[in-house]
Amino acid sequence: MALPHAHFLSEPDYRARLQAVYDRVLKALDGVDPDRCEADLSQGALTLRLANGTKWVLSGQPPVRQLWLAVASRGRAFHFDYDPVKDAWCDDKGEGLELVSLLQKLLKEDAGLEVRI
Repeated sequence: MALPHAHFLSEPDYRARLQAVYDRVLKALDGVDPDRCEADLSQGALTLRLANGTKWVLSGQPPVRQLWLAVASRGRAFHFDYDPVKDAWCDDKGEGLELVSLLQKLLKEDAGLEVRI
């Protein structure tokens, strides 16, 4: 269930919100040993490589103004709409998932990392 207001983000606002979340993730992982988790921002996508060989990809989807998180190790992709009321990226299925909280939880479970994004 997509948030209807997410599609009303202007292109510059959408891009700025994507970059802001990428910057938060990169900053949170800045002090982490790259052998445990390495982050790389390239061509509009943020790729996280974990020590166990798994790869996660955060990527913008401009036509639908979403941010997607593909978690190969779990065989799942999550789609997030920006919610201006919560000032957060929230899942489009109404599962109550919020991107930053989900990333922190997954990093703890899959990489043993406790980071604050």
